[in-house]
Amino acid sequence: MSGFLLIVIMLLLPGICGVTAVIAGASGESRLTSSTSRSPIHRATDTVVNRATVSEVTPDQIAKAIQKQLKGEWGRKVKTVRVTVLEPVDPVMIPGGAVELHIMPSPMEEGLGRRVFQVEVTTNEKPRKAIPVVVDIAAMIDAVVATRFLKADEVIDKGDLKTVEMRVHQMNHPFITDRDEVIGKSASRPLPPNMPLRSAFVKLPEVVKKGDRVLIEARRGGLSIRAYGVTKSNGQLGQTVMVSNLDSGRELRAKVIAPNLVEVEF
Repeated sequence: MSGFLLIVIMLLLPGICGVTAVIAGASGESRLTSSTSRSPIHRATDTVVNRATVSEVTPDQIAKAIQKQLKGEWGRKVKTVRVTVLEPVDPVMIPGGAVELHIMPSPMEEGLGRRVFQVEVTTNEKPRKAIPVVVDIAAMIDAVVATRFLKADEVIDKGDLKTVEMRVHQMNHPFITDRDEVIGKSASRPLPPNMPLRSAFVKLPEVVKKGDRVLIEARRGGLSIRAYGVTKSNGQLGQTVMVSNLDSGRELRAKVIAPNLVEVEF
């Protein structure tokens, strides 16, 4: 069998792995050289990488922590506290597991607007990092406003009022937030609708007017003397007004006790 035919037969035989080459020797005889190619053996090994746990502290987490603390400090002075973190703008990476944030405001700063805090980050009760934080703080209140135009000296009823949410720029704001402070009082000046009310905008109603006919009562111990008179000015409950006695014409200083009733001391 010729060398060429042997090569063809060997290549076509099934079940033969690798390549069999026929090499002709110097004497013209042919000898077979078999070279079997083997795929390299790959062994799967588990590689254990010891990496420390890293937690992320985001600006949103910082804002919520500061907001919670301020709401606890300010109590019922405001309705809502809004905190916007200006710095840092990116998350801060902290080594360790679950983090806790502790807010440490500067003792020299308080109130609203731009403020600086130190935020201490702890993991497993161990301090990890202190983050300097710059924030803008805004506060919202429910301000009492009139629902309609109120004339000066007009007595204010419950239906004349409502509350609207508004931003304040200082904690000691002058606006009224409790409608009970206004109901039953009168406007000290004309009040347009939707204007946030201040304490100076309302007053106790005047229960007597200048020229009203009133009952003058004088008491001492068990003795009571009554007479009629005419007021010389307007007066609120508890105020002192001048009253002219209709019988004697004498003018007296009297305290307004109720509508159409004043009291004098003697």
